[in-house]
Amino acid sequence: MNVLSVFVAALLLFSSNAQAYPEYAGYGGHRTIIFFAPEKDEHVRQFQTQVLMNKCELDQRDIVVLVATHDGYSAPNGLFSLDDIALLQDIFDIPDKGYTALLIGKDGEEKHRWGKLTDWNGLTQLIDRMPLRRHEMEFQSDKCSA
Repeated sequence: MNVLSVFVAALLLFSSNAQAYPEYAGYGGHRTIIFFAPEKDEHVRQFQTQVLMNKCELDQRDIVVLVATHDGYSAPNGLFSLDDIALLQDIFDIPDKGYTALLIGKDGEEKHRWGKLTDWNGLTQLIDRMPLRRHEMEFQSDKCSA
């Protein structure tokens, strides 16, 4: 685990609000998407709606989704303080204006970065091409196929 992933794990574990979030009781073993935005607006709401619509695919790929806005909103609700958000912006070199989404792999490394619109099909295909995910797929049936 690299220094960045250790730091993010510590931030999530020791943030008082994050401790109430069950996913981080045993940090590790998942991929993370963090969506940064200037404020909670229609793009944040659209992103969160799309997360719900793609829940099965996200769960299948062990993806935890977080939202952090520059004005202090975070999801899950209250997960990050304003200081936490500012620190994450510095760590990931996130501009103060605009929208940035990050995919962080199970190794704690940034794997992909995009703007306010998410190509969910492209994102799942990108993840499915990663070596660790390919290995996972050998032992996991597709629960999202109809």
